[in-house]
Amino acid sequence: MGILILGFPRDIHLHAVRWALDRIGARHEALYTPDLPQLLRASIQMGPSTTPTASFRAGETRGATGDYDVVWFRRGGLTMRPPGMIDADWMVAERECDHHVRALRRFLAPRAYWINDIEARERAMLKAPQLAAAMDCGLAIPETLFSNEPDDIRHFYAAHRDAGVIFKLCIQTHWHEQATGARHALYTTELRAEDLRDDEALYHCPAIYQRKVEKAYELRVTCMDQVCYAARLDSQTRAKTRMDWRADLAKPLMPTRVELPRDVEERCLALMRTLGLAFGCIDLIVTPAGEHVFLEVNEMGQFLWVEMREPACPLLRAFATLLTEGGLDRSSKLAGGDDVSYAAFLASGAWERATAEDDAKHTAYAVPGLVTEA
Repeated sequence: MGILILGFPRDIHLHAVRWALDRIGARHEALYTPDLPQLLRASIQMGPSTTPTASFRAGETRGATGDYDVVWFRRGGLTMRPPGMIDADWMVAERECDHHVRALRRFLAPRAYWINDIEARERAMLKAPQLAAAMDCGLAIPETLFSNEPDDIRHFYAAHRDAGVIFKLCIQTHWHEQATGARHALYTTELRAEDLRDDEALYHCPAIYQRKVEKAYELRVTCMDQVCYAARLDSQTRAKTRMDWRADLAKPLMPTRVELPRDVEERCLALMRTLGLAFGCIDLIVTPAGEHVFLEVNEMGQFLWVEMREPACPLLRAFATLLTEGGLDRSSKLAGGDDVSYAAFLASGAWERATAEDDAKHTAYAVPGLVTEA
């Protein structure tokens, strides 16, 4: 079995999974989008009497159509501008590089098991279709408005101001302050009446507005094919994390593994099937009355932080099994032994060796200014 991983340098999830695959003896290769155009060379060939084929080479790594049974589309990454290329040339080359790599992905492994399928991934990255699908699968959702229409936003706020209204962006946003280098993030916030005074501020940036849902605690549910690993996050125990459990970077919440009620698990898995996803991280609120309310699914969310703080969730082994077996269910025997863990990966020095190799053999990946991540 051949496994292809699509990603970019210095991604700790990518390297932890590669380390696990090495430990269990699975053949795998990584293709980094940012290596195009400086290091990555790729071709797609087709004709009236031939089946389309694709091939690539980047340093010592080579691959072609037919080499891979499983593809993990970890993350896309942007192509990187060659040093010295003028603006006018890069405007054209960047567009062509993006088109080229999108086409390459489709022809390298058309019959492989994808985590996640390209079309499903693109659909699932849109929050509105996620919510509609969740509702169709029997999951409760909050009243929600996606808008940049000031009048609609004000009417929505007026209708739900007694419960409260929250504001958030479709893409979790982090940025660096150029002058000081300080990192900032915009998390879920509670909307105030004074936030609605400026029409320009409202229509310049479309956003998500939702009725505030009272929380007893929250759940991070990591879904892999037919298996869900649920972790409880007691976000209401701290002021900083009551609106958004990610907000206390200095002291992250400690997850605790729990079992989902069977009906909730079935609805989560039904949502994954409806969206066409083999992997995804679902965020749920559990209300004081015990209702489970769906917020979102991140089709390629971070998951190893859960195992790092809650070793009872063997997520690295489970994901390695998903890749090597092309599926996962409750009867699956997890690949490797207890020594295949995120803690063991961090203790092994493999992360430091992998980043050094990325720096030496691949194009440096740096998105100027704004950095977005999930």
